[in-house]
Amino acid sequence: MTASTRRRLGTSQATFFCLLHSDMDVQQLFKNLRKEAECPLCLETVNDPKTLPCLHSFCLHCLDKLGTFARRQLQPTIKCPVCLTLFQIPEEDTFRGLPTSFHLNRLVDILALKDGKTEGQRCDSCEENSAVTSYCFICQSFLCTACFEAHQRLKTTRGHRNVLIEKLQVQDVKELIQRPVMCTEKYHQNEALEYFCQDCKVCICMKCGFVNHNRHTLVDIQQAAEERKIQITEVIDKAKAQVAVVERKMNRQIDVMKRTTHELVTTGNKITAIVDELVRALREHETAMKTSLGHINEAQQRDHATQLENFQLTVSQLKGFVECGKGVLQRNIASEILQAQQNVISRFEELLGPSETKIYSPCHVSYVPNKETKQLVNVLKVSGPGQVVASFTDPSRSVAEWKGRKTILKPGNETNFSILTRSSNGNQFYNEEDQVTVKIRSPTGEIKDNRVTDFKDGSYNVCYKPKCVGQHNVSIELNGIPLNGSPWRIQVTQQKYQHVSKEFSGHGEFRFPCSIAQSEKTGNIAVADYDNKKVLLFNSGLKYLRTVVDMRPTRKPRSLAFTKFHNIIVVDEASHESSKISVFTENGKLIKHISEHLTNPCSVSVMSDGNILVCDSGDISIKVLSPDGTELLRSFRIRNYDAFPWFAVYHKGKYFVSYRMADCVKVFNEEGEPLYDIGQFNCPAGLAIDKFGQLFVCDFEVLVSPSSGVRSKVLVLTLDGELVDWFLVNLNSCFCSVAVTLNGNVLVSDVKKGSIQVFQQASNAE
Repeated sequence: MTASTRRRLGTSQATFFCLLHSDMDVQQLFKNLRKEAECPLCLETVNDPKTLPCLHSFCLHCLDKLGTFARRQLQPTIKCPVCLTLFQIPEEDTFRGLPTSFHLNRLVDILALKDGKTEGQRCDSCEENSAVTSYCFICQSFLCTACFEAHQRLKTTRGHRNVLIEKLQVQDVKELIQRPVMCTEKYHQNEALEYFCQDCKVCICMKCGFVNHNRHTLVDIQQAAEERKIQITEVIDKAKAQVAVVERKMNRQIDVMKRTTHELVTTGNKITAIVDELVRALREHETAMKTSLGHINEAQQRDHATQLENFQLTVSQLKGFVECGKGVLQRNIASEILQAQQNVISRFEELLGPSETKIYSPCHVSYVPNKETKQLVNVLKVSGPGQVVASFTDPSRSVAEWKGRKTILKPGNETNFSILTRSSNGNQFYNEEDQVTVKIRSPTGEIKDNRVTDFKDGSYNVCYKPKCVGQHNVSIELNGIPLNGSPWRIQVTQQKYQHVSKEFSGHGEFRFPCSIAQSEKTGNIAVADYDNKKVLLFNSGLKYLRTVVDMRPTRKPRSLAFTKFHNIIVVDEASHESSKISVFTENGKLIKHISEHLTNPCSVSVMSDGNILVCDSGDISIKVLSPDGTELLRSFRIRNYDAFPWFAVYHKGKYFVSYRMADCVKVFNEEGEPLYDIGQFNCPAGLAIDKFGQLFVCDFEVLVSPSSGVRSKVLVLTLDGELVDWFLVNLNSCFCSVAVTLNGNVLVSDVKKGSIQVFQQASNAE
């Protein structure tokens, strides 16, 4: 039986009432009902239908036959022919113990009326068991001709709705199918099943209630059915939900296989392309080498021909000399002999020449492959130009993490990073056939001395020493596929920052400058002055331009940033009220408020893709909003952690978050899962990351006796937490916010002294 046939049979009962409600004549209806009552095994109208636990029904004889065949095969189970569910074969030789299908039995009864063939039904009114010719819908009885005539004569039944069997219509058939079920107990066959015995869990008629179920709890059969319908509906709804779940899994399975098939095709194409390229290169090399052989052969053939000509000329001249000499001797004239003797000797010596003519020896020709070619030949002999790696390792889930100096490196210092290979479900996985390739290129060329250590557990360590300052590109491939983010760009530098005397001018004095940000479009710098209750704007040269927002008398700005659309987004607060976020133009025009998804925001920053990053102290979470602030893209927090997030920045797939009165900066991955902690701080506050990948952290400490006041400093660390430098270690200062400008300067706000310090790269400082 095909899968399509099983699907058709499995859904036929679900379409039953659609058949009854469809627009068709009675003959077509009977045809459809006969199809509905067809046994999926013998394809005949079911006889004594029995229902398996999977709810599919078959002829008892067909099921018994199926069970007999299975027992002969020594199998303890049978499969439902429709849904393939396994069932135990009963110990007895028959499936008669299975429940009978009321639905199919009723259909079989109705089908017996088709085309006037009424032998399947007998009169319910008389004792003659005559063939029926009509049906009374009021009495719910089949009647023979005589009973129908008497039924029409009686005053009490004359007005009943009757229909001749030969004139049944679609609606009549529907009512016949849905007529009450009659009791099967002896002497009760004319009684409808009207009650449900809750003690015995069976449907009974009124007589059964008096005879066999006296004092049992009886309820109306319709009431009991309605209660069961609710339970069945709930189960069906759950089944529908499970169908959706399984279909989603099935679709994911199909997608996985599509991707796998695509990988196989892509790999096959890659093999063909590489082999074709190798063949092309080898053929080109073959052509070049044979061309060279051709040139050598041509030169040798020319030299050979020339030498043959020399030999032939010498032979000809010698033969001529011999003939002439023989002529002199044969003529035997004394005077001629005496005269020619000297010439013969001289000519002979002339023909022999100063040296004997030598045979031309051509050079010996052979093919000597260079070192790379020998290596290639050896590789081809051993394993071919490449190999197919079938591995459960998933390059898209495998990662590389730095150890030690990840982004700020110095020439000559050894640095390490680790590679972790994972399966598609994200678990660490190792396959000894996996090919991990690491290439590191510095400004002076490729670094050959990097070491890759395979720990045989899915983890690898890469160690290398940069030899020069500048950008290093690290490319990592797993089985020929680059890892996510590869190649990485690593800056090797000895960059330092130093304080300069530049000041923000033309605005008066800061009272509590708690946040700084710069526009990528205009280069203007915005400062949130908390106690002055203003947002101030300066140009890139630190000259005052204007007051963007004056929030007096009640609200105070506490954090700000420039949005993707080059507007200023401000977090402000008021006494006894939650903070709110507002968006202004650089000219101070209010654009909108952002309140949805937020409880009590305390700081804001903008990610490289324009998304808005908010620290929300109300529910102690970090939230990522869409660039327009309308959609909550991600929200995460640390469970069972009471400190609230204070400042947060995003950089290359990681979130860096400082917590109020905590001792570290916590790092999260793209999904908001904790990765690691950075540093041992007193109270980390403002954060920023420069173009070299250095993390700046403002940290302060409240001093107690014998000293007093606040000591604050700014630390510079790598992104994995290694200390690079620190500066601005001051007493009675409180460094709250730090920002890196477009030209690489670092701005640090001192809220206690009401100032903003400016630092430049050491090589650029004046």
